[in-house]
Amino acid sequence: MEPSGGRIGPSTESSTSGRILVVDDHELNLKLLECLLELEGHEVRAADSLAAAERALAEEQPAMIVLDVNLPDGNGLELTRKLKSHPVTASIPIVACTAGVTGDDEHQALEAGCDAYVSKPIDLRRFATVIASMLG
Repeated sequence: MEPSGGRIGPSTESSTSGRILVVDDHELNLKLLECLLELEGHEVRAADSLAAAERALAEEQPAMIVLDVNLPDGNGLELTRKLKSHPVTASIPIVACTAGVTGDDEHQALEAGCDAYVSKPIDLRRFATVIASMLG
């Protein structure tokens, strides 16, 4: 996906059915989310910025995105809006996973198009339940 609003989604028709893209700028959070998802049997691709996430999305369409909202190069909710407005990527479930703890943070994430919201610190059981429900 090109940040300028060009092509969205992978350059080929193929997608990785079980791969989850995790976007978080904090290395420890990224590793924790990777480990949790891999323990549940998911293949994970990690990105530490919006730019890295956009490069990953240009290469392949994941089964799901777990996205931090506050990233050094922008707001994850803007990426969510962009993905949800494009027919190729609109159906990808997006889980906002952020340190925001107010009801307003959750409301903003859901209003932007996120399919679920998980606050940090992560409740492991809730996180696993949310991921399982999103992947059906």
